[in-house]
Amino acid sequence: MKFSLTITLLILFSDQIFGQITNNKYDYFLRKIQIAGSSDSKIVVNKNNGDTTFQAYYNSRDVVNNTHQEFTKTYKGTPFFKNGWYKGKISTESGKEMEFFLAFNIQKNELHIVEDVKKDAIAIKPESFTILGHHFSKFENAYYEIIHISKNTLLKEYACVLHSSNTEKTGYDSSGEYEGEFVKSSKFFILKDESVVKLPRGKSFFNLFGDKKNLVEQYARANNINLKTENGLVSAFKYFDTLENPQ
Repeated sequence: MKFSLTITLLILFSDQIFGQITNNKYDYFLRKIQIAGSSDSKIVVNKNNGDTTFQAYYNSRDVVNNTHQEFTKTYKGTPFFKNGWYKGKISTESGKEMEFFLAFNIQKNELHIVEDVKKDAIAIKPESFTILGHHFSKFENAYYEIIHISKNTLLKEYACVLHSSNTEKTGYDSSGEYEGEFVKSSKFFILKDESVVKLPRGKSFFNLFGDKKNLVEQYARANNINLKTENGLVSAFKYFDTLENPQ
């Protein structure tokens, strides 16, 4: 019910928001995305080298010792998908699509949306959303990008880890310019009986194709398909589709 009420309010504000924001990227303060006690954060492009960075602002007071600390820490990269805010679409429970400025926090698997440009962004949990042509759906309370839909639906999971500049603990070397770096990675899964299952690797991968597994394996070998890449996996799945549904 709370989600439905939020969506209703977003519908009312959507035209107003687009009227006030004209850039595809939205450099927006987001107090809910905090690092180690920071009070504000935002995405900033480093003018010296073009790096997209994440700036966390700290403002703390110690009443007992009567001290005040105020400083900013800068991290290379961001926890966001494609490192920014972009126009995208969310899908409601009724199937209606609405356009908004979105930021998908990969590190926390959360979608944020601009409801009012004068206030903080809010976190919502739609059934699905699309950003920069990438479509994500919620399975088992987490968001996965849908890469290919067929008998075996291929999913992609994104992850993000903040590596500290403390090389003794993480091995990350920031060379003194950044406090750390957001490092992104991804894994592939299939949707099987409404459950998300890790994609088999090696020879076991071809078992997904049943009695067509030998044909798919021959196709992959003949065409030097790299099954460790997204393009290679999609190519194998598309070939299997032609075997299942010949024209």
